[in-house]
Amino acid sequence: MRQAINNLSKASDCGQKGAVAVEMALVLPLFALLLLGTFEMGLIGQEHQILQNAAREGARFSAMPANRMDLAPEPSDVLLTIQNRVVEYLANENITVLPADVTVDQEYPISIGGLTVNGTNITINYQRALHLPGVASFIPLGTVELTGNAVFRNFY
Repeated sequence: MRQAINNLSKASDCGQKGAVAVEMALVLPLFALLLLGTFEMGLIGQEHQILQNAAREGARFSAMPANRMDLAPEPSDVLLTIQNRVVEYLANENITVLPADVTVDQEYPISIGGLTVNGTNITINYQRALHLPGVASFIPLGTVELTGNAVFRNFY
């Protein structure tokens, strides 16, 4: 009788171990997906912040009197200089954009109290693929479009 009770107890322990293994097999992929998705969102946030910084740097550079397009003999050269400044900033951060992805508006109206002055608005559009291929197979996002934008009051 005692032998039968011991055998029944051992069988019960094996069943519990099997249930734990099944639960782990179900929960572990979901946990991994959640972890990878969190990591991917962190990378997206980091790159968005870099785009914002690049737009701010481009707007500050464009607002300088030496980079005024409306008085330049070749406005397209000044525009390309401003765009290249932003592209180089992003290249230092391992983000690749084309000069055509950088929009420059040096006649952007800014209201300060009751006064309206001109400023420079820089907008950067960037298409980003997911870095982690495992996440891309579970979440059909493909690419994410990020935008950086900054406005600086012109110094002229």
